[in-house]
Amino acid sequence: MSNEVIRREEFGDVVVLHITTNSVDAMSAAAIEAACSAMRPITVLDFANVAFINSAGISALLKFVVTARKSGYKLFAMHVSPHHQKIFKMVEMSRFMPPIEERELAAYR
Repeated sequence: MSNEVIRREEFGDVVVLHITTNSVDAMSAAAIEAACSAMRPITVLDFANVAFINSAGISALLKFVVTARKSGYKLFAMHVSPHHQKIFKMVEMSRFMPPIEERELAAYR
């Protein structure tokens, strides 16, 4: 079993960063922050495996959003649970990292 927290999938100007852990917390935050340096013009975070996000995880995600905006990149979120969608709206993260459907990504492939 791999200890990989982020699995990358790239095509053209798009990168999908699949979060492979079920928890976005202090342990996985470092890997998420490291992924900031490898963004593409269109970057998608895939939350399909994520069941839990704590304050350290929210902080890491907000830093990710700020980095993307400063770099002029478009950032999207995919497979976000309804509970996490509410949290993202509360901290205004969904304003800068709107949801995207997998079928919408097909246009970029």
